[in-house]
Amino acid sequence: MDAAQFNASVYNLVQMIPSQKVTSCGHIAKLVGAPKQARRVNELVKLLGQTDSSVPWHRVISTSGIIAAHGDLGTVQRSTLEEEGVLVRTGILGESRVEFRRWGWFPDSADVLSEPESDDEWGA
Repeated sequence: MDAAQFNASVYNLVQMIPSQKVTSCGHIAKLVGAPKQARRVNELVKLLGQTDSSVPWHRVISTSGIIAAHGDLGTVQRSTLEEEGVLVRTGILGESRVEFRRWGWFPDSADVLSEPESDDEWGA
């Protein structure tokens, strides 16, 4: 899978995450067929968060259930999840956590379009 296909697959999968659900970068990587590329997924999700995107990037969190503190993005992610009704707790170290058992979205597979739909930043 080339970079454009990987990016398009991640983009399309993130769009599939239902409201009031979260999933991990690792699970998205697994679903696109690249289970060792969770960090790459994380970078793409961060990029989504930095753009004026309607894609629900805020529903993707770390494999440990922690909302990463990417500057203001972590604050935005937490508040957006809470607005959807997701319970975000503060951990003993001050981290924002979501309980996967209650809020997780972990399908075994997903039909994902892996071709870029346009020549935007996802196709590069």
